[in-house]
Amino acid sequence: MNQARRFARYWVYRKRGYDTLEATKNPARIAQSAAALKPLSEDAIDSFFGDLYKHLQSIYADVDSQIEMPDGVTPEEAVYQQDIYLGMDEETVSTYADVLTDPDVVDLLKEDITGTSADEVDAETVADAAGVDLESIPNIRNGALIEAVSGVHVHWDDVLGQYHTRWGAQPDLERDPHARIEIFAYEPNSLVDLKTQLIRNLVCQARDCYLGMGISPPESFQILGHGRHDASTWYAHYDFYDEYFDPDAEISTWYEEQTPEDAYEHEASTPAFTSVLEE
Repeated sequence: MNQARRFARYWVYRKRGYDTLEATKNPARIAQSAAALKPLSEDAIDSFFGDLYKHLQSIYADVDSQIEMPDGVTPEEAVYQQDIYLGMDEETVSTYADVLTDPDVVDLLKEDITGTSADEVDAETVADAAGVDLESIPNIRNGALIEAVSGVHVHWDDVLGQYHTRWGAQPDLERDPHARIEIFAYEPNSLVDLKTQLIRNLVCQARDCYLGMGISPPESFQILGHGRHDASTWYAHYDFYDEYFDPDAEISTWYEEQTPEDAYEHEASTPAFTSVLEE
């Protein structure tokens, strides 16, 4: 039933243009954010994600961290989250909702998705691939398509399986984030390595959105690894899911047989940014 509800919200969003999906559970927004990370320079990565980078290093090396761990939570068992705000308004975001299946954008992300050495690209290249006019994205800095990020949130579950979050600071913006990265403890080799991991995490999150609806993600997003923490929990505990979070898992199904032929098509030419509940 929950899968059916998620699919219904997604279908109304894609086919009718209503804003029925939570911001951080919208596969198009998540894919847009993954693409926006691609052109980040080392200085930009440090500017946006430097606190997260230093904290991940501090778990395994003698590096100072600005992130305070909650009482009773070890750094190795927490999930580290950070919200991403793109520098575009809601109408622009909806206009480029097809970025998820855009072959040019997917091609740019392919090296990050597969974990191979990725070539550097600039913001203009990514914008061109996505069909985005940079002039429509005025609120960008450090040559990025990102306007701001939140502080680092520390997310964990207790012995009873209850989730808790210590929230980091949010930027002074009156809108929802476009995506929320969720990274488990690991030792990044460099800032560029962290960027690759963040891109891969977001692609896995987009995958999770589709699997959570009971349908297949686009073929290029059928990869293994941790995406959303709650989705990984589903995969581990419900028999009808494979363990998509495990890079070494054997996958028996991507639910292609349950996927409508036009599941990824965006037919709403004019987005209706009005809550269905309000109507």
